[in-house]
Amino acid sequence: MPMAEEKVKDIAQEAENVILRMKENGGGKLVITKSQIRKFLAAVNALTNKVDVYRVQHVEAAALSPELASAVKYLKVQLAYQAGREPKKVKPFVETARLKERIDAIGTDLRAYEDFAHYVEALVAYHKFYGGED
Repeated sequence: MPMAEEKVKDIAQEAENVILRMKENGGGKLVITKSQIRKFLAAVNALTNKVDVYRVQHVEAAALSPELASAVKYLKVQLAYQAGREPKKVKPFVETARLKERIDAIGTDLRAYEDFAHYVEALVAYHKFYGGED
Protein backbone atom coordinates (compact mmCIF):
# COMPACT_ATOMS: atom_id res chain seq x y z
CA MET A 1 0.00 0.00 0.00
CA PRO A 2 1.46 3.40 -0.96
CA MET A 3 2.42 5.73 1.89
CA ALA A 4 -0.33 8.28 1.11
CA GLU A 5 -3.02 5.58 1.36
CA GLU A 6 -1.60 4.39 4.70
CA LYS A 7 -1.75 7.95 6.07
CA VAL A 8 -5.37 8.37 4.97
CA LYS A 9 -6.25 5.03 6.51
CA ASP A 10 -4.56 6.03 9.78
CA ILE A 11 -6.45 9.34 9.81
CA ALA A 12 -9.75 7.60 9.15
CA GLN A 13 -9.07 4.96 11.81
CA GLU A 14 -8.09 7.60 14.35
CA ALA A 15 -11.27 9.57 13.66
CA GLU A 16 -13.41 6.46 13.95
CA ASN A 17 -11.73 5.56 17.26
CA VAL A 18 -12.41 9.06 18.64
CA ILE A 19 -16.10 8.84 17.80
CA LEU A 20 -16.38 5.33 19.24
CA ARG A 21 -14.68 6.47 22.49
CA MET A 22 -17.05 9.42 22.72
CA LYS A 23 -20.04 7.16 22.17
CA GLU A 24 -18.77 4.78 24.85
CA ASN A 25 -18.16 7.66 27.28
CA GLY A 26 -21.66 8.96 26.56
CA GLY A 27 -23.27 5.70 27.59
CA GLY A 28 -23.88 4.61 24.02
CA LYS A 29 -24.94 8.06 22.81
CA LEU A 30 -22.98 10.80 21.09
CA VAL A 31 -23.68 13.95 23.11
CA ILE A 32 -22.07 16.35 20.63
CA THR A 33 -24.41 17.20 17.78
CA LYS A 34 -23.66 17.17 14.08
CA SER A 35 -24.20 20.93 13.87
CA GLN A 36 -21.63 21.54 16.64
CA ILE A 37 -19.01 19.54 14.74
CA ARG A 38 -19.99 21.04 11.39
CA LYS A 39 -19.42 24.58 12.68
CA PHE A 40 -15.77 23.72 13.10
CA LEU A 41 -15.69 21.83 9.80
CA ALA A 42 -17.06 24.95 8.08
CA ALA A 43 -14.15 26.99 9.46
CA VAL A 44 -11.67 24.32 8.33
CA ASN A 45 -13.28 24.15 4.88
CA ALA A 46 -13.10 27.93 4.47
CA LEU A 47 -9.40 27.81 5.29
CA THR A 48 -8.89 24.82 3.01
CA ASN A 49 -10.32 26.83 0.14
CA LYS A 50 -7.67 29.50 0.77
CA VAL A 51 -4.97 26.81 1.00
CA ASP A 52 -6.15 25.37 -2.33
CA VAL A 53 -5.84 28.77 -4.01
CA TYR A 54 -2.36 29.15 -2.50
CA ARG A 55 -1.34 25.73 -3.84
CA VAL A 56 -2.43 26.67 -7.35
CA GLN A 57 -0.42 29.89 -7.15
CA HIS A 58 2.61 28.21 -5.53
CA VAL A 59 2.76 24.73 -7.06
CA GLU A 60 6.12 23.81 -5.51
CA ALA A 61 5.28 25.08 -2.02
CA ALA A 62 5.66 22.68 0.91
CA ALA A 63 4.95 25.35 3.52
CA LEU A 64 1.98 27.54 4.24
CA SER A 65 2.36 31.28 3.83
CA PRO A 66 2.67 33.25 7.09
CA GLU A 67 -0.93 34.45 6.62
CA LEU A 68 -2.25 30.91 6.20
CA ALA A 69 -0.18 29.63 9.13
CA SER A 70 -1.72 32.38 11.25
CA ALA A 71 -5.20 31.39 10.08
CA VAL A 72 -4.45 27.79 11.10
CA LYS A 73 -3.53 28.96 14.61
CA TYR A 74 -6.76 30.96 14.74
CA LEU A 75 -8.69 27.70 14.46
CA LYS A 76 -7.75 27.14 18.11
CA VAL A 77 -9.58 30.34 19.04
CA GLN A 78 -12.67 29.11 17.23
CA LEU A 79 -12.45 25.78 19.06
CA ALA A 80 -12.05 27.51 22.41
CA TYR A 81 -15.12 29.63 21.74
CA GLN A 82 -17.27 26.65 20.78
CA ALA A 83 -16.00 24.61 23.74
CA GLY A 84 -16.76 27.53 26.05
CA ARG A 85 -20.31 27.80 24.72
CA GLU A 86 -21.02 24.08 25.15
CA PRO A 87 -18.47 22.81 27.69
CA LYS A 88 -20.27 19.55 28.44
CA LYS A 89 -20.61 18.59 24.78
CA VAL A 90 -17.89 20.27 22.73
CA LYS A 91 -14.99 20.33 25.19
CA PRO A 92 -14.84 16.52 25.56
CA PHE A 93 -14.87 16.24 21.77
CA VAL A 94 -12.01 18.74 21.39
CA GLU A 95 -10.00 16.91 24.05
CA THR A 96 -10.71 13.38 22.83
CA ALA A 97 -9.92 14.29 19.22
CA ARG A 98 -6.84 16.21 20.41
CA LEU A 99 -7.74 19.02 18.03
CA LYS A 100 -5.69 21.75 19.73
CA GLU A 101 -2.58 19.56 19.73
CA ARG A 102 -3.12 18.66 16.10
CA ILE A 103 -3.43 22.33 15.15
CA ASP A 104 -0.21 23.12 17.02
CA ALA A 105 1.57 20.31 15.18
CA ILE A 106 0.76 21.82 11.77
CA GLY A 107 3.07 24.81 12.09
CA THR A 108 3.65 25.84 8.49
CA ASP A 109 3.60 22.32 6.99
CA LEU A 110 1.18 22.31 4.07
CA ARG A 111 0.80 18.51 4.02
CA ALA A 112 0.17 18.44 7.78
CA TYR A 113 -2.66 20.95 7.29
CA GLU A 114 -4.19 18.80 4.54
CA ASP A 115 -4.02 15.75 6.82
CA PHE A 116 -5.69 17.75 9.59
CA ALA A 117 -8.50 18.86 7.26
CA HIS A 118 -9.08 15.24 6.23
CA TYR A 119 -9.13 14.21 9.89
CA VAL A 120 -11.85 16.76 10.69
CA GLU A 121 -13.87 15.56 7.69
CA ALA A 122 -13.49 11.98 8.91
CA LEU A 123 -14.69 12.95 12.39
CA VAL A 124 -17.88 14.40 10.91
CA ALA A 125 -18.40 11.34 8.70
CA TYR A 126 -17.98 8.85 11.54
CA HIS A 127 -20.14 10.95 13.83
CA LYS A 128 -22.95 10.61 11.28
CA PHE A 129 -22.20 6.92 10.67
CA TYR A 130 -22.41 6.07 14.37
CA GLY A 131 -25.72 7.81 14.91
CA GLY A 132 -24.78 11.37 15.78
CA GLU A 133 -27.82 13.61 15.82
CA ASP A 134 -28.53 17.29 15.22
